[in-house]
Amino acid sequence: MRHVLIRYGFTSKELMVCLVINRETLPQEKKLVDALCKIEGMTSISVNINRKNTNVILGEETRTVWGSDYITDQIHLRDCDHDFALTDTAIAYHISPQSFYQVNPVQTEKLYSLALSYAGLTGRETVWDLYCGIGTISLFLAQKAKKVYGVEIVPPAIEDARRNAALNGMENVEFFVGKAEEVLPREYEKNQVYADVIVVDPPRKGCDSVCLDTIVR
Repeated sequence: MRHVLIRYGFTSKELMVCLVINRETLPQEKKLVDALCKIEGMTSISVNINRKNTNVILGEETRTVWGSDYITDQIHLRDCDHDFALTDTAIAYHISPQSFYQVNPVQTEKLYSLALSYAGLTGRETVWDLYCGIGTISLFLAQKAKKVYGVEIVPPAIEDARRNAALNGMENVEFFVGKAEEVLPREYEKNQVYADVIVVDPPRKGCDSVCLDTIVR
């Protein structure tokens, strides 16, 4: 056993447990699952295999051993529109073990509401959400933008993002699997896709210089 990843849907009360191991099978798996599934709210139990000698938590292979492949949660965002009326919207999300999702829902709502307010969208803008994860902020931006493009390097996260767009009836969002520093320059230079607003939520190392250069251009 290398790690135990636990996720909790603060609105749905659903629980997810992902056991990260360094071999193909988990000893006493059935006994552990039988115990875990008795916990109130338990929705998804999975095993992730990670044999690499790195500080990366999750490996590439995940299998669900009990319940659903994901849990569902909602985030409420508050935004002042242009006549200073305060709007409160909720977006539902499917969250799988390998998808990035903010761990503090209270601060997430505050942070994303602030980003949405700063974006100042009027319904005419093309927006890029770089390092978009499961499309958390993308879908809120899509409510007030003409078109939103999301970019994320983790394929399962983009699968979740596309499902989340469908779940919330969002048709003006398009998601790309790949590195932001590759996708953004390619779409800008080759396909003439421009941006009125760009939102970035990069990893600790920050944005790649190629990505930053394209943002400036």
